[in-house]
This record gives sequence, C-alpha cells and structure tokens, in this order.
Amino acid sequence: MRVLIAPDSYKSSLHSTEVAEYIGQGLLRLEGIEAVTCPLADGGEGTGDIIVRYLHGEKVPARTVDTFGHPQDGWWIRWGRTAFVESSVGSPFIPMHKRRQSVWASTSQGTGRLAAQALQDPDINQVVVSLGGTGCVDGGIGFLQALGTKFYDAHNNILPPQARSLGKVERVVWPKLPKPLTGLYDTFVPLLGPQGAVSVYGPQKGISEDMKSAFESAMEHFARVLQGPISLANHLGSGAAGGLGFGILALGGELKPGAATIAEWMEFDKKIQQADIVITGEGQLDAQSLLGKVVGTVISACKDFSKPVLAVVGSYPLDLAPFYGAGLTGVLTLVPGPVTLDEAIQNAPRLLSLAGENIGRILKARDLPMTTKG
Repeated sequence: MRVLIAPDSYKSSLHSTEVAEYIGQGLLRLEGIEAVTCPLADGGEGTGDIIVRYLHGEKVPARTVDTFGHPQDGWWIRWGRTAFVESSVGSPFIPMHKRRQSVWASTSQGTGRLAAQALQDPDINQVVVSLGGTGCVDGGIGFLQALGTKFYDAHNNILPPQARSLGKVERVVWPKLPKPLTGLYDTFVPLLGPQGAVSVYGPQKGISEDMKSAFESAMEHFARVLQGPISLANHLGSGAAGGLGFGILALGGELKPGAATIAEWMEFDKKIQQADIVITGEGQLDAQSLLGKVVGTVISACKDFSKPVLAVVGSYPLDLAPFYGAGLTGVLTLVPGPVTLDEAIQNAPRLLSLAGENIGRILKARDLPMTTKG
C-alpha cells in the first residue's frame, strides 16, 4: 500500500518537510506500507526549505533588514538560473507580544533587498518571490523602494519605505525591471475591501479595529496613485503578504498561485496517480484552507484523480461540510486531549509520528483496496 504524504507547514512549529518525515516514520512502523513524502507549501514559511531539500536549490547568504527595518542576516536561493526569495525571511511575521513598533512602521524592504541582490547576479535570469508568512502591511512600498522605486509626497519630499507613507504618496518614479519577476501568492485575497489585505490579515499583524478605517483609506490612496488606469488592486493575490502582491504587479511582474505552482514543481499529480491514499495537513484547518492553501490544493487534485485524502491537523472547525464537499475523505486532530498550544508545538514530532502510526493501523485494519499504479 502506497501512502503519499503531502502536508503544509505547521505555523510556528515545523516546516512541511519535517511534518512529512514524522508522519512517514509512524506509517513505516506497519509492515506492507510504503510512505512517499512530498512536502508542499503555498509561498509561506518553509517554501525555501522544499526547494533546497527536494529540488536541489542552494542558499545564498545575504544581509537585509527585518519587518521594522532592523539589520539582519537573510538568504535567497539559487535554483538553476532562477532566484527564489522567501518573503518570510526578509519581512518575517512577528507575534504581537514580541512587537515593539506600530504596524505603521512595518516594511517589506527586507524582501526587496534580497530580490535586488538576486537580480544583480549575472547568472540569474528570473526572480520568484514567495508571498506568505510576513509581518508587514505596506502595499509593497518597501519592496519597491529596495528595487529602485522612488516615492514623493505633495511637497516633493522622498518618503520612507513604511506603511505610514501609503497615504502620502503623490508621485512615483519607476525603475526599469531588468529581469522577469514573479510572485507566488498564498491567498486569493485582493488588496482592498472587506476581503482584502487590511481586513483579513491586518488584525494578526497589529491593525486594531480603530485603526482599520485609516489603514484601508491609506492603502486605497496608494493603489490609486500606483495603478493608474489599470485595476490591479482586485487581482487575485494582490493582497498577499500585506499587499506585496500588488507591488509586484505595479512594477510589471506577474502573480501565480503558490500552492499549485509548487505542487507542479514537485510533480505532485504524477505522485498522486501512483498512490493509494494521500495524507495532507496543516496547523489549523479553517475557511482559508480552501482558498489557495496547500490543503485545498491537495484535496482538489485528489478529487481529480479519485484518490482518498486525509487531513492531519492541529485543530479544525465544527462545520466540516465545505471540506467534505470539496473532496476531503476525513480529518484527524493531532493532539490526544486538552493541551496548551505551547505543549502541542513542543510535542509536534511525537504527535505526528503517532498520527502516522494510527492512520497506518486503520488502513491495515480496513484493508484498503489497492489501485493500479501508473
């Protein structure tokens, strides 16, 4: 029996490569089960790890800044003649209790600096930026500034590359993009509106309810100045990474769905066809899971090939009907009983291994019929 393990990362816990390995260890305690690991990502944290460990990319150390402009070490990945930049490295998510500055001071400049260094490499002919796991909500102004874009206020003063400048931009001087630039979005959200970057992801990045209206207005102003007659703010994924997706579009780049693109790189469809059952998973199954995330992408692909798919998750909603309707076969929670989040994270390797063993025992007991390989 061949089991394909294709999870996402468990946020603030383990990368998808580790999740897949631990589940596989549990499955292999049962005779007659072959575990095939195919970790996936949607552009968030851990995407670079997949490219290095499974697709033979090479990390290139680079200096950059963090979400609030403080100097830090970073890296980008050389993958053939493609440079891959993980935005969660240059503009990482910072939990609320560790933040020392207002979200108005957040910037995607660190991601832009990594992309700029990659673009200057003569052996690189394109740059791909993953858009997920960031702590900024700046519409991409920091990223664009790092690539040479200049922003001026009404008095012709150059503005700092922070979210606080969004509502003050009146003139933009654009650089010429020297090589193709692609962003991989981890969510379908647009830049603006009730389902946009400020409303959906702003609260977890520090935008309080009383700040939301002012932030949305500033983002609307920024979008009007940058996009001209072309409506980029409604583009799928333009709100990813706090609006960094919009910034890439405004510069002349393109956006692609991260989970589907990475699944293609990993030849996921071919692996599904050779499997009897697929296991996926993430830390929290919720409404966003079916909107461009790894779990939704796996469920959809398995449905196309009529393969059963199980999700191993940290938590899930009471109403699973949308997931079953989409093609999910079943869901298993990772923890054995009431535990704190810290306890769950600390024991994640053991819990994932136990989950793998439990699934293996169920499959052996049910004697799941084998399917034709090929």
